[in-house]
Amino acid sequence: MTTITTTPALIAELSDITSKKLDYNNQITELQKELAQSELVSRINKWQAMITELNAREMKIKNNWIKILQKAWIDKFEANWVEVRIKTTAWSLIIDEEDLIPDEYKTEKVKTTISIDKKLIKENIKEWEIIDWVHIEQKVSLEVKYK
Repeated sequence: MTTITTTPALIAELSDITSKKLDYNNQITELQKELAQSELVSRINKWQAMITELNAREMKIKNNWIKILQKAWIDKFEANWVEVRIKTTAWSLIIDEEDLIPDEYKTEKVKTTISIDKKLIKENIKEWEIIDWVHIEQKVSLEVKYK
């Protein structure tokens, strides 16, 4: 790399760089337009749409099975080559309105950052304290294993 020492040389070098960047960006834009109009991109988009549709159908079927199993108070069943079970995550504390959190639940970790002591909040809820600005939720999913 050469060192440029004069003002005209600096200006010329920067002008050359700016000109090349503009040219390269124009080339990229043209290639992107060409690619967008290509058959390959439309085929990729078609397959991605089909995958999205299958994911939605899968989610609908799994949610229906979760409802059926929960109504029957069953969390697992096995048949010939498949095992189906309801998986439940641990309870999670979700803060609905951070502005309403009292200072007793806040700890200062860094002078500019305040963290929420979710463990303390959970302990207080376990002791039947009513806290309006949080709720607890548990995620449920359906796991299908093929044998």
